[in-house]
Amino acid sequence: MGSILITFTNTGSSCRMEGFPGVDLKTNYGTQSVDRNKQEVGTPFTLKAGKRATANVVYPINNTGGSGVRGTALVVTPPNETHHVTVPVGVSLPVSDTDKGHLEVTPVFEEH
Repeated sequence: MGSILITFTNTGSSCRMEGFPGVDLKTNYGTQSVDRNKQEVGTPFTLKAGKRATANVVYPINNTGGSGVRGTALVVTPPNETHHVTVPVGVSLPVSDTDKGHLEVTPVFEEH
């Protein structure tokens, strides 16, 4: 499995964070929503000015030998927000459903 770390930096005043960011993966076949990892539970926390929080996107690596699905960007919306940011990425996912794993995002965690 591959992973992409998403980092949120608080550039304003302290704010409450909890839950999952919204994440979509733009690919050469269109846009795919990233599922929430239902086995992970985030803990609410206060993110102080200048501090960071992270979430992780986990994806299956294309080791089929084929061209796969090319992921070109993540569209990320912080928890409890409506504005998103598009971030370029370069990932290759298997086309087949038979490979184990799928796209998942973790809840946000305070970076220590």
